[in-house]
Amino acid sequence: MMKNRLILLGLALLLLSGCHSGKQYADLPEELATLCKNIDKHPKDAELYYQRADYYYYHEDIQKGIEDIQKAIQLAPDSSKYYIKLSDLYFAQRETDLAEEMLLKALQKKSDNNEARLKLAELYFHQRMFNQCDKTIQEALELQRHNPKAYLIKAFMLKELRDTTNYLRMLQMVIDQDPKEIKAYLELGYFYQQQMNPMAIDYYTNALNVDPNNVEIHYNLGKMYQDLGRPEEAIQEYKTAVGLDPTHVPSLNNLGYMYLDDETKYEEAAQLFTQAIQANPDFVYSYCNRGVAYEYLGEYDKARADYKKALTLKTNFEPAIKGLNRIDEKQK
Repeated sequence: MMKNRLILLGLALLLLSGCHSGKQYADLPEELATLCKNIDKHPKDAELYYQRADYYYYHEDIQKGIEDIQKAIQLAPDSSKYYIKLSDLYFAQRETDLAEEMLLKALQKKSDNNEARLKLAELYFHQRMFNQCDKTIQEALELQRHNPKAYLIKAFMLKELRDTTNYLRMLQMVIDQDPKEIKAYLELGYFYQQQMNPMAIDYYTNALNVDPNNVEIHYNLGKMYQDLGRPEEAIQEYKTAVGLDPTHVPSLNNLGYMYLDDETKYEEAAQLFTQAIQANPDFVYSYCNRGVAYEYLGEYDKARADYKKALTLKTNFEPAIKGLNRIDEKQK
């Protein structure tokens, strides 16, 4: 009897480990404090440990998340979704073998769990195990034909295999099944942008209809307009991107670069390059571009300093060398 009591006491201590005492709740974020209080009240509720593990996962406290989801599995070993969450946590630690093992266990517990199957396909894709990836995708599609995520994974796989025709076909199938899947629009936009094909504009515009505040899409669209020789539209997109994120270095740099074509905006260009440098002090192009702006303004000492700084970041950076040579010629 004493032995049984000790075992029960040990289990209780295990389930309560990781929880905070009531005195410590005030030091925790409200959501986490609530989860800890609920676990203290219901220490054998597996779902509560799952919820806290999910919290830790999204707040990048991976080890605590693993400890909690393992407790959930101890309490409810037949729940497929708990193994999926443990796989996510292992993958965050780059423990791909353990992540795969947990997903296979999830499928053992529930063979029609397509979430586990698609995560397994993604894992195989990241490991470049393309035969296993394709086989797993096909199994997912046999269970559910309307499956945009399966087609999206397959599109990325086909891209790696350089099967361009089917890569584009898969992306179109994704959009047909889920018109709000931004990743598919972005992929199609990237592809046609590399071809300098104006079709990229349509895909980026469709993506912005889904997410009008997406900085990356505004930047890509601006770059496309810039490459096509449509400066006014490019400037507007870069301005929108900077308005959404004043630290977005590519948009700051490109907007400043476009202002270098207008002698009335050299000061604004220099300010934009300064913002880009403040956001990323190692971005060599902004130093060199600001040097050009200062050169146009006749502020040769500042320009020289920027060109020299660019060369400390990237040895033999040709635009900086040319800039210094121009200043030497002008100051003779």
